[in-house]
Amino acid sequence: MISFKSDMAHRPHTARREVGMFSREQLEQLQSPCFIFDEKELRSNFTDFTAALREKWSRNAYVGYSVKTNPFPWVLEIARDCGCYAEVVSDDEYHLALRCGFSPTTIIFNGPVKGREWFDFAIKRGSVVNIDSSRELRWVREIAGEGIDPINVGVRVNIDLEKYCPGQTIGGDEPGRFGFSYEDGEAGRVIAELKSISNVNIAGLHMHVTTYGRLPRAYEVLSSFAAKIIEEYDIRSTLRYVDMGGGYYGGGIQNAGRYEEYANIIAKTLSPVCDASKVTLFVEPGGAVVCTPGYYLGRVVDAKDVRGQRFVVTELSRLNIDHEMKKTAYAHVLYTSKTNSIDSQILCGFTCMESDRLCELTDEAELLEGDLVLIKYAGAYSMSFTPGFFIEHAPAVYSYDSGEFAIRRELFSEVPEG
Repeated sequence: MISFKSDMAHRPHTARREVGMFSREQLEQLQSPCFIFDEKELRSNFTDFTAALREKWSRNAYVGYSVKTNPFPWVLEIARDCGCYAEVVSDDEYHLALRCGFSPTTIIFNGPVKGREWFDFAIKRGSVVNIDSSRELRWVREIAGEGIDPINVGVRVNIDLEKYCPGQTIGGDEPGRFGFSYEDGEAGRVIAELKSISNVNIAGLHMHVTTYGRLPRAYEVLSSFAAKIIEEYDIRSTLRYVDMGGGYYGGGIQNAGRYEEYANIIAKTLSPVCDASKVTLFVEPGGAVVCTPGYYLGRVVDAKDVRGQRFVVTELSRLNIDHEMKKTAYAHVLYTSKTNSIDSQILCGFTCMESDRLCELTDEAELLEGDLVLIKYAGAYSMSFTPGFFIEHAPAVYSYDSGEFAIRRELFSEVPEG
């Protein structure tokens, strides 16, 4: 039996009819299902995080937008226009960033599966490249042998954050697989080897971890270790940047002050060992900038009662916004003409999978065929995981600005002939 627990702690509000920034009349004009992005809020998130960093650090501070969070080209173009870097973790993402107008010098290349050709290209074209493995260390040595001078690289260092933030890290007590371990001494050995190559500069230090609470305390610990590593391994003379990774909260008026809180902690901790006028500070937010401006809209296709349970079938799908199938509730707005409420309605997706049930609506307005459901905060790790074609093609995409919608991706549609 598939069931949903009542999870009121994670339900931002109980939505009633026609509540929100969009009217039903506006939404009725759109192709559905679709994603909608509030362009003004998206731009503000990018520029506000940048402004917070520069207020606490210096003009040498940039947001490196985490492309994997939402790789839709229009989103990348907005990030580019707002002065952000593109943070990529694969050859394909690197290529996408180039196609979206980022120059190689405004791309941060991370991740454990870089291809050799793109690795070489990124090094030689001046990208921010953070090495993650022994094979990449070998590649640096081989490129150095070609006589290129200087070669600037960063090193990703992994620390045991769980020790200092118990219960917060995704991996728990298990060691992380990315970068080079500080505790094992591997980071020190890699730094020493890079120092031994005369035409290689250790230009950067990369720290990153994802936590459950995304608490400022985690970034205090990370930046404290960054400062310790800079001094312990004496890399201050060649250091050009510190990259504090991603995993932040933020975005929208509901999270006002979050960016400033992170920026203040990081800057305060790093300042004693880094000259902010010479060392660039990077952060790599994803959800903290694209989550809140994103919405997911679909129509109700059918409503039926089965053995006392009301099922509401929609054009939406859990696959598009909850790829891990773990969420039990979503912030939402219901657009319905009904005023009576129903004790329980199971909101279902369009697929033929029985598990495609988004959530249980408890004591909310009755939904009927033709009504609309709008899921809020749907901009992060939604379109990234939306299948290009699974039963149906991917949803349409709209941007919204100053009361007007602009189509950014049409909904694929064909009708039979004859």
